[in-house]
Amino acid sequence: MAAQTVYLFVQVRVKPGKFDQFIKLIEKHVAVMRLEDGLIALDLYKDVASGNICVWEVWRDRASWDLHMVNESSKAWQVVAADYVDGESITVMDEIPKS
Repeated sequence: MAAQTVYLFVQVRVKPGKFDQFIKLIEKHVAVMRLEDGLIALDLYKDVASGNICVWEVWRDRASWDLHMVNESSKAWQVVAADYVDGESITVMDEIPKS
């Protein structure tokens, strides 16, 4: 059975007064992520209603995403993000096949 593509939608609440610095830092982290094996797509957005940062990620398979979550870059990012993030939610989605 072929590995299933992983689609993620992440919403990040940034602490008050830290938005601009957070954007600079996450853009650096995203640049590193885009070099990771298994990452197909990654885009950043800002929710105009809430001000939350929204991240759209597509990974080749669950194994690629799992490796990303424990690699050194992600571990370092988690330490940095703790000073800027007031909470996040991760939604894992399946693609709806076209009929």
